[in-house]
Amino acid sequence: MNKLIAYIQISRPSNVLIAFLTIIIAAIVAGSIHPITNVLLASLSAALITVGANVINDYFDIQIDSINKPNRPLPSGRLSTKEALIFFLSVYLGAWILSICINLYMFLIAFSIGILLFFYSYKLKRTILWGNLVVSFATAVAFIYGGLAVYHVEGTVYPAIFAFLYHFGREVIKDLQDVTGDLKEGALTFAVTYGIKRSLQLTSAIFMVLIIMTIIPYISGVYGQIYMLIVVIGIYPVLIFVLYCSWKYPIPKKLGLMSDILKADMLVGLIAIYFG
Repeated sequence: MNKLIAYIQISRPSNVLIAFLTIIIAAIVAGSIHPITNVLLASLSAALITVGANVINDYFDIQIDSINKPNRPLPSGRLSTKEALIFFLSVYLGAWILSICINLYMFLIAFSIGILLFFYSYKLKRTILWGNLVVSFATAVAFIYGGLAVYHVEGTVYPAIFAFLYHFGREVIKDLQDVTGDLKEGALTFAVTYGIKRSLQLTSAIFMVLIIMTIIPYISGVYGQIYMLIVVIGIYPVLIFVLYCSWKYPIPKKLGLMSDILKADMLVGLIAIYFG
């Protein structure tokens, strides 16, 4: 049972659920959930890619996590690195098999994003902004992936832009949270290189652009009043609160809480897009 719990924990179920729901909502936003088989296969493959990306991230971060997050499955010894690698390869293979059952284009996207996320964990996350951009891009592509599953991608452009900006800002906050471990491992993230103030300035700028972008589809008539109401009540206050707390309490524990709040609020964003 402890081993099963470790596998579930290393998978990060909340991230996996968000990935699964994102594809379904992307298909709905694109205008259809038919063929439903394609949507389910795409959702499952995206969920498995997310699992694999989370596992390989922990695999390469075992030394950093032993400092920042010692209770994670790998640094705590509840899972071995061999078990993590086998799990990673299995879920990636499963994701690619599911995607090719839809069509070749879906497989190419799933394969490319999977490889990109591997290199993110292996190297890119320890560079200035490149890792942040890769994760944000992969999240944005999830909406395109869902639209492509039902042969319509036009309606997924705005959600993809929102996802990119939202995750970009959150990634910078996560880097601030991990500065101590990153410094010891020689990871040259934006937070390590330019410090707390510049990182929070960047995050503030990203979220300001996001707020502006969320208004555009409402003004242009693409999304309706319910969408804007949910955004005003459920997204803007959270972004402002996170920025306020991050500036006032730029310490790992508080920044980790802000990152978790942003993760939880992703579901509100998906609901807003759904009603939009």
